[in-house]
Amino acid sequence: MTNQRDGAARTCSSPPGLSVLKFGGTSVKNIGRIQHVAGIVDSWRQSAPALVVVSAMGDTTDYLLKLARQCSSDPDRRELDLLMSTGEQISMALLAMVLRYAGIRAKSFTASQVGIFTETVHSSARIIDVKTDKILQAFADNEVVVVAGFQGVTADGDVTTLGRGGSDTTAVALAAAIGAPRCHIYTDVDGVYTADPNVIPEARLIKQISYEEVVEMSRLGARVIHPRAVELARRHEIALRIRNTFKPHHEGSLIDGGKDMEIHRAVSGVAIDTDHARVAIMDVPDRPGVAGKIVKALADRHIVIDMIMQAFHPTTGLSSITFTVHRSDLDQTIGILQQVKEELGAKEVLADTDVAKVSVIGAGLSGRPGIAAKLFATLGDDGINIKMIATSEMRLTCVVGTADAERAARLAHQAFDLDKAPSPDR
Repeated sequence: MTNQRDGAARTCSSPPGLSVLKFGGTSVKNIGRIQHVAGIVDSWRQSAPALVVVSAMGDTTDYLLKLARQCSSDPDRRELDLLMSTGEQISMALLAMVLRYAGIRAKSFTASQVGIFTETVHSSARIIDVKTDKILQAFADNEVVVVAGFQGVTADGDVTTLGRGGSDTTAVALAAAIGAPRCHIYTDVDGVYTADPNVIPEARLIKQISYEEVVEMSRLGARVIHPRAVELARRHEIALRIRNTFKPHHEGSLIDGGKDMEIHRAVSGVAIDTDHARVAIMDVPDRPGVAGKIVKALADRHIVIDMIMQAFHPTTGLSSITFTVHRSDLDQTIGILQQVKEELGAKEVLADTDVAKVSVIGAGLSGRPGIAAKLFATLGDDGINIKMIATSEMRLTCVVGTADAERAARLAHQAFDLDKAPSPDR
């Protein structure tokens, strides 16, 4: 592998036809489901060996996090990673046991045993190297190799975790490292939808969609697959197939470069994200370097800023800077900004947790101002106030109140006819 974050170099020494399969937490929630997963793995391994990546069972990750917070309101990140990584170790061992009981030669490995190396950043580490020797050696004596997802190890031997959804990234990184052209992601939905079917029952399954669109959907609240996994798949041209564990014969959704896609689709989906908060630092001096100082203070603590807006007040020569951060980072963000406020002589720091991001995503947004006009008018006509706006080539995001989020998403979905199959004239 190349020495770059979440990067993988291909090798040609993997078993011919090797399948890479990833199963999420709901797929391995209990022993009965693990036995069901074993049946799916068995069907794959009958034609070729299978490399399987698993998440922790059901709500295990949340349970472990709850235990940690009973010990400390701010658990040490290194110790927390060591604790959180045990969830995947349980599910990988149990799956290997079930497979072996069924007469299938299988062996399980932790990330440290395999050699999935990460940067030294706890709770959200990125993969920098994957060693394939141990996996390829294991296939000499086994039909199935099971690897714990979500975790890695530093050069010094410390266990790290990759953040929520990290098992997706593990699976794609392994696929890239061993030279597999595709990776199957098994979850509890049929594939990628135009919206969350639990919120919008009329949401339509998308049979084929581009990497870029899914990255935006995932970043903006869709939880089918982690965006880092999709970015890695795009970089190494690995096709991703999202499938339903409980409908194993359903084809699901194909995520690839989009060469054969419906090119006339302007908007592909709508996403809701209620996991962010809005923060503002008020009346900061309007001079060069101030915004950089604020953002650097947050970046140094690995806090990711999403939407950002600066408002200039010409009569006072001051500005206000507003941005969104993940809710889990809110308290830390406020603490950092309070320190920066004193250094800059700013007036105050404000926080707003009544925040939800409603976004429309599509490869056809660029150069079409009518899409923004339609979205703003649709929300305005229904009395929904827009607190912030952000746009890029593939997405248009409006921040609204949490109580308005689902209604706003339904209105946007209807306004862009996402419940209907796309046609060349749309």
